[in-house]
Amino acid sequence: MRASRLFLATAVLLIIGLVSLWSKWDGSAGINAGDSVSAWAVAFSGSVHGWPAMIGVISIIAAILVLVWAVISAAVASPKS
Repeated sequence: MRASRLFLATAVLLIIGLVSLWSKWDGSAGINAGDSVSAWAVAFSGSVHGWPAMIGVISIIAAILVLVWAVISAAVASPKS
């Protein structure tokens, strides 16, 4: 399979996973900024239950695997003349 299609499939799977998780997010998220870089913080606190959680996690794992496959496919592909 062509690497460009695999990278597109990675993006689609990642979007499906993130939208699935964010659609049923029950919690909060926040960003704290300070004067120095060490004072900055990003905090996520929440949960997702049921099918959206399963679909989200499975599609994100699939996106990671397809991304690895795409990188390997692009690395071993013969260059175009």
